[in-house]
Amino acid sequence: MLSLFWLAGSVLAGFTMYHEMEEAFDNSLVSTAYRYAPLIDDYLKGHKGGGAREVLPSPAKGEIRKDDDADDHADDHGDDRGDGDGDEELGEDYLMYHVLDGGGRLLLRSFNAREHPFTVPLVEGFYDDEDYRIYTAELLGGQRIIQVAEPLEHRREALFESVVAQFLPIALLIPAVIIGIILGVRQGLVPVQRVRDEIEARGEGNLTPIEQEEAPEEITTIVLAVNSLMGKLEAALNVERSFTANSAHELRTPIAVALAQTQRLVLELPEGHESRKRALQTEASLKRLSRLAEKLLQLARAEAGGGFSPTGHNQKLGSTLALVVDDLVRSGADGGAIRFDGEDIDGLEANIDLDAFAICLRNLIENALKYGGTDEPVEIRVVDRHIIQVSNGGPVVATGNLDDLKTRFKRSHNGGDGSGLGLAIVDAIARNTKSELNLYSPRPGKTDGFMAELRLHRS
Repeated sequence: MLSLFWLAGSVLAGFTMYHEMEEAFDNSLVSTAYRYAPLIDDYLKGHKGGGAREVLPSPAKGEIRKDDDADDHADDHGDDRGDGDGDEELGEDYLMYHVLDGGGRLLLRSFNAREHPFTVPLVEGFYDDEDYRIYTAELLGGQRIIQVAEPLEHRREALFESVVAQFLPIALLIPAVIIGIILGVRQGLVPVQRVRDEIEARGEGNLTPIEQEEAPEEITTIVLAVNSLMGKLEAALNVERSFTANSAHELRTPIAVALAQTQRLVLELPEGHESRKRALQTEASLKRLSRLAEKLLQLARAEAGGGFSPTGHNQKLGSTLALVVDDLVRSGADGGAIRFDGEDIDGLEANIDLDAFAICLRNLIENALKYGGTDEPVEIRVVDRHIIQVSNGGPVVATGNLDDLKTRFKRSHNGGDGSGLGLAIVDAIARNTKSELNLYSPRPGKTDGFMAELRLHRS
């Protein structure tokens, strides 16, 4: 916008300058005509026999050369016009004139004027032909007429040079101003972008206040408002997590007691007794409730943040992975078999807490065992020393439902009696540790099944 207004103002100034220059040039023609009129009249009186071929210098030289013989003078000066030194001495003469009598007969002309009179009316005033701007003045009551002319090319050249002199600095200044504004705005927005990055870095697992020293004065109030909002949000989340964790923890003891009593009742009832079947159903329900309470405790811990290695650096995870797999195999987890090659785990390392890593792996494997087909084993692979892939057979999960599986209490439509919290727990820990949980169905290279890929973060 600044450039457009600047250019519009320059164009207006150019038009104004053009009219002012035209007026100045016209005034020059008028003043030349009347200033030289007495001198020309005296010269003609002294050369009455000169005829119509008298040749005099340009008015720009400020003098009239007088010779005794007008014809000889015309011839001599004509020779001078062909001499390069004479032209250099005279310089560039833009004004020229013709002196005519009342009938239009040429009496006298300047050396740089053409031989024939201008084809314009012999009436006082300004006239233009194709190449000249001409002013005609009547002298001695119309007995003498002087026509002073200036080439239009000279005017165009003067106007062009003036316009170039005016627009050239602007043409250089406008890009410089634009670049300066861009650099200035970018530099001025650096503190704002830094605060923006600080806000983006905050999340469910990081609600620490933004340092006000890093914020420019203009957005300090925004930083204060954001800090206040994060404080309220953290308080609300802490209440939710505390309630979930406390509830799950308080439920563990009564559930364990009820489960033990139910298992004792099952042992006391004889085989085939009608009540034994109901007792077994109660035992299965209590086991599911116990697992749910355990998952809620894990979810509360995962959503509380943290999960990085205590040292802040990568640590070996191979032995932890082997321990989780061995525990699941020994406990006889529901589902199919587990295929795991322990030779691939030696280089497994990442910046994650061992307990959080064990929770992730246990949930991924249990999820594969519950929802996978029993005709194929759950396969565990380690790729590139920081990627763990857990895949299972079974029906394909619709692509649109994959991301939904990371939400709480969301189960696949392929059956299974899971709590719907396993993948949500893994995803929460992954986000806290800058890791990534990717879900695929069907398995890469297969036409069925499901695969969960955990890409661990390495520092």
